[in-house]
Parts: sequence; C-alpha cells; structure tokens
Amino acid sequence: MLTIIFSFVVCLGVLIFVHEFGHFAVAKAIGIKVEKFSLGFGPKIPGLCFKKGDTEYMISAFPLGGYVKMAGENPDEELEGEPYEFASRTPWERIQVVFSGPLMNLILAAVLMSAVFFIGRKIPAYLTEPPIITWMEEGSAAEGAGLKIDDKIISINDHKIADWEALQTMIAANAGSDLHITVERDNKFITLTATPEEMGNMGLGSLGIYHYIPAEIGSVTGNPAKKAGLKAGDLITYINGIKIHHWYDMADMIQNHPEQKIVLTIQRENSEFDVEIIPSLNPDTKKGLIGITQPPSESIVRKYGVLASIQKGFKETYKQGRLTFEFLFKLISGKTSPKSLGGPILIAQVAGASAKAGVSDFLYFMAFLSLQLGILNLFPIPVLDGGHMLFFSIELISGKPLSIKKREIAQQIGFCMLIFLMVYVFYNDIMRFFVH
Repeated sequence: MLTIIFSFVVCLGVLIFVHEFGHFAVAKAIGIKVEKFSLGFGPKIPGLCFKKGDTEYMISAFPLGGYVKMAGENPDEELEGEPYEFASRTPWERIQVVFSGPLMNLILAAVLMSAVFFIGRKIPAYLTEPPIITWMEEGSAAEGAGLKIDDKIISINDHKIADWEALQTMIAANAGSDLHITVERDNKFITLTATPEEMGNMGLGSLGIYHYIPAEIGSVTGNPAKKAGLKAGDLITYINGIKIHHWYDMADMIQNHPEQKIVLTIQRENSEFDVEIIPSLNPDTKKGLIGITQPPSESIVRKYGVLASIQKGFKETYKQGRLTFEFLFKLISGKTSPKSLGGPILIAQVAGASAKAGVSDFLYFMAFLSLQLGILNLFPIPVLDGGHMLFFSIELISGKPLSIKKREIAQQIGFCMLIFLMVYVFYNDIMRFFVH
C-alpha cells in the first residue's frame, strides 16, 4: 500500500509540477509578474521558502504538484493596468502562457519515453515475434470474421503490424469497431473485417486469437496431477491420441472431460510415455482440471543507444498520442465503451504496479500519463487550458474579450462536465475494485 501511495504522489506530483513550470517559465520570459511559485499545495512550510525578485518560491505541505500565481490573472482582483499583469497582455501572449503547460507535459512524455528505450524495458518475448495466429477461441470474433490458424497479420486499417505488441495494442484500443485486417495465407494476401469484442471491466477489445504457448507444465499445484506423477517441465504432446499444438488445445481437452479418464502423452527430457489421469470437477465452472499451471512467460530487455532511443521515444509518443485521439473520437461517437476510463484509484494502482515492476515501467507509465494530461488540457473545455485558449483566440479574432457573464456561464458548463467525468471515472474505479 505504501508503494502505491508513494508512486501515486510522485507520479502526479511530477506531472503537475512540470505543467505549472511551463506556465511559470513562459510568463517570466515575456515579462508577466509571477507572485508565487509553489512546489506542492496547501500552507507553505516555514524555512522552505524564499523570495527572489517579484516571485516567492516555496515548498508547501502537500507535495501533489504545484501552482503558479500571476499578477492580474484572476478576473475578480483589482487590476492596475500595468504591463506586468496577465490581463494586460495581448491575447496572443496569454495564449502562449496557457499553452506552455500542456506543451511541457508533451515534451516530458517524449523525454521519458526516450529514457525508457535507453534504460531498457523488460517485455514478454512473444511481443517481438511475428503476429502469426497459433490458436483461436471457438466462436470468437476472429473465427466469425474468417481468420484461421497460421494466418500472419500484415496490417490493420492500413497500419503495418510488425509484431504481437503492435497487434495487441491495435485490437485492445478498438473494442466494438470494425478492423480491416490484411493477412498472408498460403502465399496470398486476404483482407477480412473483424470487430473486437469488449472484454472485462476495462472495456478493452479482443478477437480471441493468441500467440504460441507450448503445452508445457510450469508447476504442479494439486491433484490429480500430483497423483499421476506429473512434473514441472513436462510437455504434453497428445491427449487420447490427438496431437496437442498449443496450451489452450490441452486446456480445452482437460476441461471438456471432467471425471473422465484421459491419456496424456508426456515428453520428459529424452523420453516419452503415457499417463492415465481423471480430471476433477470444478464445482463453479463444471469443467475439468488436473492442477497444473503455465510456465512463466520468457522475458527480454529491449534497449537502444542514445540517438535511437530519442528517435524511438518521439515515435512512441506520437503513436500513443494518435491512439489517444482515435480512442477519444470513438468514445465521443459511441463506437467504443467508456468502461476503460479510469480515475485516481486506477492511476494509483497502475502507478504502484509499474513501480514494483521496475524503473523503466514506472517511467513509461509516467510518460503515458503525462501525454494524456497534455492532450486533455488542450481540449477546448472551459476551466481547462484549452478553454482559456479558446477564449483568448476569440478575443484575438474579434478584437474584444468575451463578456464576464458569458465566460462565467461557459466555465460553469465546463465545471459541470468535469464533475460528471470525475464521478463517472470514480464509479468505474469502484466497480473494478468490487469485481476483483
């Protein structure tokens, strides 16, 4: 729990602080008076603050981000008409100050992504393998679309699919949306249309296709496998004389024969032998089980040199940004489920899990979240930076600012929209908690 809390505070604290630093740096650069720049919120900590020039720099009690207080930024305060006041600057200058916050988040995302590729990130080895279908769920979306075992995925919606990582990313992000999938089959190229089904409480898409997983026993967890003398490392090659090509072939055969004798052909080191076994009945699922688990997935560390890391980092940032906009468009148009939206609870859980997984995973998560924060703040919703930019753009074009009344109405609408969104994502988080 401490890891989750600490990771959450560090992650959001850094992202918000960098965002506010963007506003601060540009405001100072163009001559706007910054009265306060705080690391953290709440009351300032005595002894940890000082004043330099017009600005008081401080560390506050709650280290979750930071804030910047500029002269003349609050419409309610009395203005003196001085050029150092925010409200006295041209609309274009105010746009620059407001835009700099989201821009810093986008820059941070690219920098952190580059660092991830330089440090190296542990990933399942299969994600780097060619996207060849080796197993398919019966009645799945893939089967209904006409996909077959041994099909090699070439592209989806004209985006090249180089490996299983790219394939899974594309499928997961497109629940309920038609995907035009080009496959190579018997030296011919065929294009089929499949619609990923929404799976689980995250609203992620699935076609029901899998990479190669050998039917090798990772561990023996109980009877009847223990009684039969099965061991970790045993490879199941046949069941009742039927060739087993995949872990899920083996699992289906066992699950479909509860309390019925079956014959497993086992390959152990240089020998092969048969074992009779009777799967026990799982009272919840009414399926057979013998008490074995998969071996852990083989992992590899992928890392690059400095220049390649920078190139990869910016490319990954662009790719994730594009996928974010595609997801938001589908969300707004009703083509994908809002169940995948998460709030502070989910962010804390993922931050904690990524911190435990290692520095690279934590940095990758921070980069992804920084990208989302930058993009979200650019949306033209009042109370967000994008909403302020919209107001200043209208003033720039029309030559006069919107009336205070219109701005207040717009901000009230924007505030209500954000409150609704916060309530919804909290609901999603709570439902995930109870489901698990």
